[in-house]
Amino acid sequence: IPKHLHWFKYEAYFTWLSGFALLFIVYYFNAEAMLIDKNILNLSSAQAVAIGIGSFIIAWLIYHLLCKTSLIEKGPLFGIIGLIIATAFAYFYAHVFNSRAAYIHFGAMIGTIMAANVFFIIIPSQKAMVKAARENKPLNPQLGKQAGLRSLHNNYFTLPVLFVMVSNHFPSTFGNKYSWLILAIVT
Repeated sequence: IPKHLHWFKYEAYFTWLSGFALLFIVYYFNAEAMLIDKNILNLSSAQAVAIGIGSFIIAWLIYHLLCKTSLIEKGPLFGIIGLIIATAFAYFYAHVFNSRAAYIHFGAMIGTIMAANVFFIIIPSQKAMVKAARENKPLNPQLGKQAGLRSLHNNYFTLPVLFVMVSNHFPSTFGNKYSWLILAIVT
């Protein structure tokens, strides 16, 4: 793998791992105080953590399956459907967790999709193309196209993730009745 791609994958993995570790330390180890709002939904710590982690897996599967449809060829329509799905997740999080935790989970969801893109699509595609080139076999152009699209998506996912990371320092973003709508607008 070319040197910049080799390091790129580790940057993506370590960013996700450190973010997930912080999610556990701050929100999951102290779920009663930091994750759950009994006025929103009466959950046990285990239920709240399972919902959080499960939602990341479900979001990745929805996104991945959507990328495998013909919608991927229709950029604007794909983007609109993706935005609707992201808004549904923002709404869901706002009606399950406290506002601050809802924002962090939205960002962690997008970050998980980004890391999964690198792990499951971008790097394996690059490895397959490098292997084909080394063995002097024909390249599969679909691999490059898929990796390029997922990389483009990751580029667009960056701004909402950065917004969420910073938003926890500004209660005006997450501290109102329509916090999920702010997430949708920024996304």
